Amino acid sequence: MTSLLRTPMLATLLGAAAVVSCVSEQTVTQLPRQEPPPRRRQPSSPSRVQRTPAPTMTAQRPQSHATWFPVGRRLSRRWTTIVLHHSATPRGSARLFDREHRDKGWDELGYHFVIGNGVGSGDGQIEVGPRWNKQKHGAHCKTPSNYYNEHGIGICLVGDFTTHRPSARQLASLNRLVRFLCDRCSIAPARVTTHGAVTRKTACPGRHFPISALRRALADKGPADVVTASTAFTAPPRRATTGLWASPGGIGSQVGADNRSGRLSR
Repeated sequence: MTSLLRTPMLATLLGAAAVVSCVSEQTVTQLPRQEPPPRRRQPSSPSRVQRTPAPTMTAQRPQSHATWFPVGRRLSRRWTTIVLHHSATPRGSARLFDREHRDKGWDELGYHFVIGNGVGSGDGQIEVGPRWNKQKHGAHCKTPSNYYNEHGIGICLVGDFTTHRPSARQLASLNRLVRFLCDRCSIAPARVTTHGAVTRKTACPGRHFPISALRRALADKGPADVVTASTAFTAPPRRATTGLWASPGGIGSQVGADNRSGRLSR
């Protein structure tokens, strides 16, 4: 009896052991769960070298004649001539020259107009100085009688024309401005002159300045932009007659030399 009871129990125990053994075997042989492989990062593109852009020449659109009338004033009858200058500097503007002139003790910018070359102001940009709006005497061409400061309209082109010509845009703007002034102030083309031609003490505005071509264009009364860099007149260097001609004629050369506290010597 006891053996019979033991036999089923033994069978049951053996069956349970087999089940446990099977489960254990499955557990042992089960492959571990594999994580997905990490994504590879795309190689970053090499950093680009930041290059400083080269300075560009800013152009200026043609300006309206209306901007050349003095603000709130009529044109004075004092103007009888136009005196042309160069700054003898690679860059400049009316604001910059005004500060330099004030540092010299002058009351304000000595010129009536400044025409930019694209470095510091627009290429061909015509800037109107405060003297013109006030119809005030200039401080740009000192002579014993002071005639050319009292009656001359001073126009300065930015650049050094002892070494190169004005830009085409500068010449076109100059032609338009001078035509306007000649017409409104009844100034003959022959009365358009240069700083050096008046004082004989400076090379301003430089031997590459096309004064003859400008006068011919004014006399012909043709299109306003006929004076270009390609047709610019280049005069041979002039010999000094007084030993003073070699002066470069820059911003401060004989430009209202006695202009202190806003007064010009007479």
